[in-house]
Amino acid sequence: MKVLIVDDNEEITEAVSFLLEEMNVSSTVVSDGKQGLDMIKQHQDFDIIFLDIAMPNFSGYDILDELKRDNLLVSRNIVLFTASTLDEKKVLSYGVKEIIKKPISIDDMQAVIDRFKR
Repeated sequence: MKVLIVDDNEEITEAVSFLLEEMNVSSTVVSDGKQGLDMIKQHQDFDIIFLDIAMPNFSGYDILDELKRDNLLVSRNIVLFTASTLDEKKVLSYGVKEIIKKPISIDDMQAVIDRFKR
């Protein structure tokens, strides 16, 4: 299983990467929204994309808007993880598969991994 993590918070990405490693899941970390969008568009082989909403310059919403415009949301397993308050109905209408609230629990992470295992 391959996971892409798009989040500008290094502490979060390190913790999530560590958790995934403990679950024998390979992960790639991107700390910039534009770079994250490029990775999502160029690489079809990510089983899950963990996406933060609140990033400077190019947010998770910007990424979702671009993916929706290019008709790429349906084919991706995007899981938002955020500490922000958001309109879950609106976000799920984009095609986001799940939302995990920060701080992220091991149980939540395991449930998402189990859900999207091939």
